[in-house]
Amino acid sequence: MSTRHKLTMLAGMTSVALLPLSAVTPAAAQTAPDMQKLQDEIKVLQQQIQDLQSQVNNAQATADDLKKTGGPSNKDHPGFWQIPGTQTWMTIAGHVKLDAIYDFKQSVGPQDDFSAIPMNGAPGSDRKGTWAGTNAKQSYMYFETHTNTPYGDLMSHISTDFYLSSQGNPNISNSYALRLRNAYGVLGEWTFGQDWSTFQDTAAGPNALDFNGPAGQVFIRQPQVRWTHSIAGTPDTVMVSLENPQGDYFSPAGLYNGNQFNIDQDGQLGDPAGCTLGRVSPCQNGPSQLSGNVPDIIGRWQRDSDFGHLSFMGLAREINVDTGTIGVPPDQVVKTHKWGFGLGMNAVLNMNQLSPALGADQLFFSLNGGPGIGRYLQDLLFNGAILNDNSHTLDLITSVGTFVGYEHFWPGDDWETNLIYGYEKSNLKDVDQLIANGDQLTKQSQSFHVNLIWHPVPNTSFGMEYSWGERKVEGFIPPGQEDHGQMSRFQFSGIYNF
Repeated sequence: MSTRHKLTMLAGMTSVALLPLSAVTPAAAQTAPDMQKLQDEIKVLQQQIQDLQSQVNNAQATADDLKKTGGPSNKDHPGFWQIPGTQTWMTIAGHVKLDAIYDFKQSVGPQDDFSAIPMNGAPGSDRKGTWAGTNAKQSYMYFETHTNTPYGDLMSHISTDFYLSSQGNPNISNSYALRLRNAYGVLGEWTFGQDWSTFQDTAAGPNALDFNGPAGQVFIRQPQVRWTHSIAGTPDTVMVSLENPQGDYFSPAGLYNGNQFNIDQDGQLGDPAGCTLGRVSPCQNGPSQLSGNVPDIIGRWQRDSDFGHLSFMGLAREINVDTGTIGVPPDQVVKTHKWGFGLGMNAVLNMNQLSPALGADQLFFSLNGGPGIGRYLQDLLFNGAILNDNSHTLDLITSVGTFVGYEHFWPGDDWETNLIYGYEKSNLKDVDQLIANGDQLTKQSQSFHVNLIWHPVPNTSFGMEYSWGERKVEGFIPPGQEDHGQMSRFQFSGIYNF
């Protein structure tokens, strides 16, 4: 017999027991005090019946939760379970993803890194028909908790994937180590930790199967402190953040390394000389003298409505170089800084607001740029500024990136197609120094993605994607090479969300 049935029977029996008492009339009562005593007893028993009924309802709700989830449930955070002995609720989620990639021309690694496309005529640029790899390293998971406190909900989030580190090789184990993506906590309006930059609007990202997505987009995660405020009575939200002050610049003379952590084309640590393959050539050989005096300052306003999503962002960042003087030749002493700035705008339009026949289709648009915006644009990592060889001052580089995408759902909504075009350009400075020192930097890149994705059952997707990209450089062009190169590839992906 269920708990609910037992408690219900108990409540019913108590009610029956009360019937004789409720039938007592003033005539049956000997005195007025006796009548008052009986009425008090009836009230007490009635309250006990109500308490029993409440226990019945709570017991049934708990039994239903246990049956469905195997544990207690939290209506504010469905899918979470309670950590025993605590007031903290937790979940684990993510996806398993398999990618199979075939390059028709110019392999640039496991993701479309448009800043790493070799120039036509460069060694190996004539290769055609290359498997760039089959891997599951984009598989991703995250842990999230919620704890009720006197100051409101305390949320923590840690996410990880296997993308940019390896512990084995494709010949044997295909092993990949976990890497940190995001790790932050939120209490009230405050966020502390590593998260997507406030300058990157993840709500406006198109649905590409490729890990990197289109050229021209903002793509950056970093430590930060962020304040987020929802404006009462409106669909508007404002954010202000102080973020990691990592400057980026290029020194044509190679005396000072503007790539402090020797990052190569895949975002990993490069060789000891500090090469930045695909982005700058030759290596940046000098010691890094980057120092951040002031955090990057970012503000954002956004609105969500039936029409979709709209946001505007602003960025101010300092690029600072200070060699000191001790042990530094007088003609190589550098102490300079410049403030860079950026503005951004993103929009997502729900097409059913224009015509109900367009269903769940969406139009995506992004435009970002400014002098010294540098590493905030995905494929322009070292284009924040150039350190002038003669004046030892920083010349800011103005860069602009944009993309437009359309997501179309076919009848039945089991199939979707995405068309995405991206473009970015830098107005390079001190090109004569680049030529004199045998260097080159990315001047322009563009990309195109088209895919077809099938969702046969909930949480499962299979997709095919064709992508094309072109990169143009400025500076020293070796004999026999051109100032541009192209890549094109086919990708198949299988995704299961859990």
